[in-house]
Amino acid sequence: MKKLLMAVIVAMLASPALLAVAENDDVYGNGDVREHNSQLQVWSEQRQRWVKPPLFFADDLKSLNGPTYGRTSSYPPYAKVKEWETLVDLLPDGRECPMVFFHNRWRRLADVRALDDRLRNFGGCRDVFKY
Repeated sequence: MKKLLMAVIVAMLASPALLAVAENDDVYGNGDVREHNSQLQVWSEQRQRWVKPPLFFADDLKSLNGPTYGRTSSYPPYAKVKEWETLVDLLPDGRECPMVFFHNRWRRLADVRALDDRLRNFGGCRDVFKY
């Protein structure tokens, strides 16, 4: 039994798929973040390249057919809003944060997508709930 278990483990470790992932540094997931030339970049699965966070968020909002309520500093009445509707919250200082209505309240899009903390705090998203 011990030999069989070892054979299975060795076979899994030698799997071509696992080796390809281990050897290929170019395997990224949508929303992965890196710093390049002191600037934050996000891997866009849709575009198959690194993009700046505003473009990544714009593409994500488009994938949700939004921003449903556009760019605004005022939120629509809760009774009117449906799950997965979106907007870009304009803060008084001009910064922006993409938002999505999820589980009956407005949340930062990066929180709903479980993205890197650097994206959750990008632009106005760090302070969006302060105003």
